[in-house]
Amino acid sequence: MRRLVLAALAVALVGTVAASAADIGEYIKLSAHQQYWVRDQMWCGLGEVEVTYQDITLRCDQVEVDLETMELHAEGNVVIDQGEARFACSRARFDLRKKVGIFYEAQGFFPPSYHFRGAEIERLDETHYRLHRGSFTSCNLDDDSPPPWTIDLRDAVVELEGYGHFRGVSLKVRGVPVFYAPRLLWPVKRDRSAGLMVPTIGYSDRNGAYLGNALFMPLTRSLDTTLYLDLYSKGYVGLANEWRWAPAENAKGELFASTVRDPDTNQWEWKLQGKHTQLFPGGYALRAELLDYSDIDFFQRFEKTFDRNTLRSIYSFGTMSRIWGPQAVNLRIDSRQTFFASTGGSTSGSRVVLDRLPELEYRLRSTRLLESPFYVSLIAVADRFQVERSATLRGSYARFDAFPSVSLLTAGVPWFNVTPSVGARATYYTARYSANRTTFEDEPLWRRYATAGVSLVGPSFSRIFTKGESKFKHLVEPRVEYGYVSNPGSSLQIPVFDEKDSVLVQNRLRGILANRLFFKGGDGASREVASLEISQEYSFSDPLTAANPGLGLPASRQGPLSFWLRTSPYPQVTIDARTDFDAVTNNMRSASLTGGVFTGVANVGLTWYSSFNAATESVTSSQTRLFFAIAPPTARWRIESQLAYDIHNAKLLDQRYVFQWRGSCWSAYAEIRDYRIEPYTRRDYRIAIDLTGLGTFLDIRGSLDALAR
Repeated sequence: MRRLVLAALAVALVGTVAASAADIGEYIKLSAHQQYWVRDQMWCGLGEVEVTYQDITLRCDQVEVDLETMELHAEGNVVIDQGEARFACSRARFDLRKKVGIFYEAQGFFPPSYHFRGAEIERLDETHYRLHRGSFTSCNLDDDSPPPWTIDLRDAVVELEGYGHFRGVSLKVRGVPVFYAPRLLWPVKRDRSAGLMVPTIGYSDRNGAYLGNALFMPLTRSLDTTLYLDLYSKGYVGLANEWRWAPAENAKGELFASTVRDPDTNQWEWKLQGKHTQLFPGGYALRAELLDYSDIDFFQRFEKTFDRNTLRSIYSFGTMSRIWGPQAVNLRIDSRQTFFASTGGSTSGSRVVLDRLPELEYRLRSTRLLESPFYVSLIAVADRFQVERSATLRGSYARFDAFPSVSLLTAGVPWFNVTPSVGARATYYTARYSANRTTFEDEPLWRRYATAGVSLVGPSFSRIFTKGESKFKHLVEPRVEYGYVSNPGSSLQIPVFDEKDSVLVQNRLRGILANRLFFKGGDGASREVASLEISQEYSFSDPLTAANPGLGLPASRQGPLSFWLRTSPYPQVTIDARTDFDAVTNNMRSASLTGGVFTGVANVGLTWYSSFNAATESVTSSQTRLFFAIAPPTARWRIESQLAYDIHNAKLLDQRYVFQWRGSCWSAYAEIRDYRIEPYTRRDYRIAIDLTGLGTFLDIRGSLDALAR
């Protein structure tokens, strides 16, 4: 710079200068390795320059500052910070007083997460900038390599906490143009902003190539909505509207409504999905979920998402509850639709609809009566049902159910407890099944029965083993549980809605021998590391094991002998093994094993189950499922796999492989799934790319079979 060349004739100073502007006395801090004054108002710095004025800090290699006009000219590795915004450039002209200027060959950062660079960046005022021949991205621009994605532009005017008005826009991925627009309006703010979202492109082998876009609109601070439009090359048209709200600190919800035009039938199919939760003063809580389809079979074929393949029922509910002390009141409405496959394999064959409109429930958990050893509990429910089980078995009726019970807490010793209980249940129905159970009859029906039981725990024995600073405690705890249910009468005309309507006569004794092992380390922390339970039931009424006359096997009142082992030798390792043996043949009836290893790097889970014909000792079913995931804490990638295999039939049921990558400003998702369970067997793949700040940019779904062709 010419003035710095002239200033080289002056005497060099090294240090820091605190100066005041000539006319208004503004304080400015100037420092540099070498400092020069020209005409008593021009300060020149050379080497390790730092200029501080109000909330602005400038660093560079050399600078001239006119303390009268408060204008400066900086060159060489210029960095300017103001609040969260930062600019780096080769040279700059800046007015400190007005806080405006021009940065050449510059790059910078706009909060909350946007980076930019341009041949020229002009600061128009405290919140407005003009960019010329530049790039805009949420990726880091400090590296020499090109960023994963950028929005290149010819010109732009950007308002912080406002919008960016871009002209001559080209979206590039790894330097390759993928989208162009003559103009683009983009929000540059922390708060939600109205505007069009970045278009989404993708491909599905069933629906064809598609182009989607969305319009986001914040209506209030607690309410916003998004409108969606998707166009498919094979004639499908999708429209959707999503609402999100949070009217209070403890309240939030969302609702998604979509419709799709089916070109095969020229009909619009719809789907509703939503949820809401809210806490009210006084202990009240509201929770609701909604899920409904015009045709579930259509959306299973259209969406082709893996979690929809096995969906055979849809459920919606709403509950309002209040809990105070041991009491609770619940008001509930719900609707469940269960679909059954037709001969063609789709879910459009038949359906069962069970609606609860509504249910009022009162619960009193076990509560002590005054100072006595007696504890009382109560469940009282009033329901109104709307049922559609078949073309003729449909209608509405009410049910009233009350189930009080009393238990006695006996005074005993710590190693032995006896807890008897008695109860009575009465249920009233305003309608009943007809004699052939094909229609409803408007005739009321009562059902009454009594219950009784006793629980004996102990005598318990324990022993402590010491190994160094560690201790092990082995506890042996036998338990005996007896349950009795009197005859509730004939159940042929009882209308069945849920488990309350299915009652079995019971007169059974169950014995359990529990072994528990506890570990306490030198640090004082203790945990249960293993338990083994051996149990068996005995019936004083009906047999628990049916007879098999063909093989000459008698019935037995003894139930299967069960073994249940749970162990966790290390906090990251769990093992659960169970097996049942037949009471007559002493052969194995079933066996299962579940285990897992869960660390900060990898997770492995295994589940295996087999059932056997105890009479012939043959295998009737055997399946296994394996889960594996690896994701090092410092790595950007994650690999996940699931496998389900029918060992008995030597048939693969399901296999799924997922790879995820998270970059600094983008993420990728790839999934392959081979699903072989009827009726929707398929081999699919999905590839999706998400750009930070833009959303899902690419979403491709297709069939592996189609690729093979």
